[in-house]
Amino acid sequence: LRANDTDVVVYVAPTSALVDQVYHEIQARYTKRYTGDMHMTGIFNTSYREDHLKCQILVAEPECLEIMLLDPTLADWVKKIRHIIFDE
Repeated sequence: LRANDTDVVVYVAPTSALVDQVYHEIQARYTKRYTGDMHMTGIFNTSYREDHLKCQILVAEPECLEIMLLDPTLADWVKKIRHIIFDE
């Protein structure tokens, strides 16, 4: 993430509650300044999504990541993924 502003890391948590918790922990612990409309963190769970296509660290539930990976319109975004971390 330090190397550039475009690579993406996806953190996958099994429940919506854990997605929320990890998302807020990352926001509280780390900061990075961007030019333009990019954000450091994004969230995508079954009830809420924010900045999920404009972030470097996406925190998501498994089914939400699956939706993104299988969407042909998001192929360019998928190519930016460098790491996927699965929790539990």
